Amino acid sequence: MYRSSVPGRAGQRHLVAAGLLPSGGAWSGMVVKGSSTPLEAYWPAAELVRDMDRSVRKIEECYRAAHRRGKGPSQSEVESWRESLYEVAATLVDLDLGQVWMFVEYRVGDMAPIDVVLAGTHPSGGLSYAVIELKQWSAVERPNAPDPKCPSCGPGKVDRYCRRCTLRRVYAPFYGKHKAHPAVQVWENLCTLQRYHSMFDDRYVNLVGAAYLHNLKDPGSQWISQVAPCPGIKTFTARQPSDLRSFLRVNFSAVSGEKSAQALLERRRSNSLLTDEVGAIVNGHTRFSLVENQLRAVTDVKDALRTRASFGAKKVFVVTGRAGTGKSLVALTLLGAAHGDGYAVRYVSGGVASRETFKRAATGLRGTFTTLNNIADRVRTDELDLILCDEAHRLTARPMAGSFVMRPGESTVSVIVTRAKVPVFFVDGDQRLFGEEVWTPEALVKEIQHLGVEVVPISLDRPLRAVGSATYDTWVQRLLSDSPVRWNPDVDDDPEPFGLYYADTAAAMEEFLQDKIDAGFSARMCAGMCWEWTDDSGTVPDVKPEAGWARPWNAGDNHRTPGVPKRRFWATEPGGFGQIGCVHTVQGLEYDWGGVIFGPDLTWSGSQWLLHRKHVRSKADRIQDDAELLRAIRNAYGVLLTRSIRGTVLYSVDPATRQLFADLGIPKI
Repeated sequence: MYRSSVPGRAGQRHLVAAGLLPSGGAWSGMVVKGSSTPLEAYWPAAELVRDMDRSVRKIEECYRAAHRRGKGPSQSEVESWRESLYEVAATLVDLDLGQVWMFVEYRVGDMAPIDVVLAGTHPSGGLSYAVIELKQWSAVERPNAPDPKCPSCGPGKVDRYCRRCTLRRVYAPFYGKHKAHPAVQVWENLCTLQRYHSMFDDRYVNLVGAAYLHNLKDPGSQWISQVAPCPGIKTFTARQPSDLRSFLRVNFSAVSGEKSAQALLERRRSNSLLTDEVGAIVNGHTRFSLVENQLRAVTDVKDALRTRASFGAKKVFVVTGRAGTGKSLVALTLLGAAHGDGYAVRYVSGGVASRETFKRAATGLRGTFTTLNNIADRVRTDELDLILCDEAHRLTARPMAGSFVMRPGESTVSVIVTRAKVPVFFVDGDQRLFGEEVWTPEALVKEIQHLGVEVVPISLDRPLRAVGSATYDTWVQRLLSDSPVRWNPDVDDDPEPFGLYYADTAAAMEEFLQDKIDAGFSARMCAGMCWEWTDDSGTVPDVKPEAGWARPWNAGDNHRTPGVPKRRFWATEPGGFGQIGCVHTVQGLEYDWGGVIFGPDLTWSGSQWLLHRKHVRSKADRIQDDAELLRAIRNAYGVLLTRSIRGTVLYSVDPATRQLFADLGIPKI
């Protein structure tokens, strides 16, 4: 591990695809206030030095084209690019590091622009990045007045200021006011860069930062490099060229930085909903990109398709992963790729809501979505090239003949394995909810092997939903396994990207989520199945967690209530916020913000979760063994808790459970 100044945990994981990196520089729009396209001016340092004037003109053109009113950059901004960028690029070239790539005014999403991000190869061989804050200051003074916003040195204390402000602030004569110490800006940029890119979750990726004041020659201003408000982040001045050169040598080698540059472009987290991107995914134009074992799964399956099991045992892929690890993303990516290459492919799923939602969004490929019964009745042995079985944990032992009856004959696994040259199962053992859902990952593998074929296991072990918050994923697992841990939204000034809150009332939860909808986000409320479902119109308030507040369950699929989505589209269609969703309507789907109502079926005793069978209103109550029923109910709440990509609000009808949320440090709305 050689990461030296990375400030804590990496953030979001949803990813943006950018395609292959071109051989030279690349230019696109810039995010300025009122616009939405990032300025991506990137090229090797050697190229910038060869034609600085052309590079600056290109940056100006991109700036002007992206601005909503065609406004160009100020003259000071242009001069800053011309002088500061050349200083860094020339130093890199002089050190034989001309193949380090430079990203100028780099930003993604709503992040503030970073002056320069260097992308290259570490001397030990891995990916290496440096965030550089450039300042043209020719003089700087120590802070000379307290910060009125600081509680330790605020109003009324004009002749003294606290140690923190002394370290983190400087007086910039050019501006005539106090500014943050450049190292503080670097630290904030490092946090943001981590939050928006997945490669920084890898501890073997080097990420450092420094400030460079290349015009600061004044001997009386050199103190700024001796102040370290953020340990590990250096501040270099014009009088310290050797120190800057040493910093660059330690973090970069002469090996081309193309791989690092490409990773910075490809492995961006996305806050997009998968359901909004289905059409783009299956047509190969998505903003999501695949990483690590996701990419391996797609590559290995495509390789198997090309050989078509022409020799040796048939290969059956079993892709395992917890909620939010990208199983459906991989399945939809494979669906589009296989169809585009002319293979006969079908998508089946143990979840009706997710299958029908994806089908509706996959314009041009809707015929590839089908039911297991259709496969069993109409497809011959090895007739299809590829079958993708999403949510295999929801499958029953044999195909269903109706809501409560299974067909005689072969198993569901056998139907999929025998009908395709390349079968692929996607499974999460923690999402089995009912007694008839028999396919744990272990049982699935055993059945596949019994059919005389080879199992190819692939594990997706990283959560990508919940803006990539591994913290939240771990927290949910610990919560539901009787070993809850405190929720720390911010640790050592490292902001947690996922928002977790609890409410004392369902009404407060609803109001909070309505505000999110008003702000342009999607939001839904869901609950444990603890209330009767007496009506399928989506209008009868069956869910009554507290006095004075009641809402209807999601509607059925055959209702005719205007403005109320059908059950299978409750999680994604406008109008779904007025009803309460259940595990059947959310599994496999997602939204920006979610509210989860813990009902009287599962309450906290002070040391463990208690099951109350009399309040279970789903077909899970057919499970006779209490321990097995408790497993199913925990899994159901686990599904509800992992549907949101930005934040979740918890509410429980049980005061002791709400107290647990408070004791765990979850902020109350």
